[in-house]
Amino acid sequence: MKLAVFGASGATGRHLVRLAAASGMTVSALVRSSASGSAIDGAKMLVIGDPTEPADAAATLKGAQAVAVCLGISRRSRSPFAPLISPPDLTSRATAAILNAMQGEAVRRIIYVSAFGAGDSWKKLPWWGRAFINVSQVKHSMVDHTRSEGLLAASGLDWTALRPMFLDDKPSNEAARPMKEGDSLFSRVSREALARTILEMRDDPSTHQQAIPLVGAG
Repeated sequence: MKLAVFGASGATGRHLVRLAAASGMTVSALVRSSASGSAIDGAKMLVIGDPTEPADAAATLKGAQAVAVCLGISRRSRSPFAPLISPPDLTSRATAAILNAMQGEAVRRIIYVSAFGAGDSWKKLPWWGRAFINVSQVKHSMVDHTRSEGLLAASGLDWTALRPMFLDDKPSNEAARPMKEGDSLFSRVSREALARTILEMRDDPSTHQQAIPLVGAG
């Protein structure tokens, strides 16, 4: 299987490319510069380009059987109040370009890394959580993930949106799992566990047309 990864130079995307390649998959990845691509371990094909450009998206996913989108709106630091260094609509513009390219290349499967609080999960956050997001720069990500999820739902493709709450960089040999009743909304999810979940779900039709909240493997 060939997997196309968007956001391969990010913290989750790097794990995904490495794990996918180790499992025997062929991985293509889109990066913005050769410098960022040189440090990606496992990608057989690197496309230097812009994920919001349909031609670059099409070149990345040509011949792929599945697509993973690990893009996010970047801030100057991980502080929720740090200024944005990417456009506030980056993920939805990229999603639109990727979906358009998928239609043209007859690729049906896409897994999109969203966030808990996007779409209909917003109302499940406590009031103080919503208030915090609204006064921080995180609000841009929530708004744009919601836009992206809407595009996925309207695409007619075999999409899955994954909604972790808090991400961290702890190593994990297990995948994150879908949230169930009684789980904490504030469970942390390792980025490596998230990458493992993407791989586990790539061939699972029971996850199609779903937005799935995730919690840590423990």
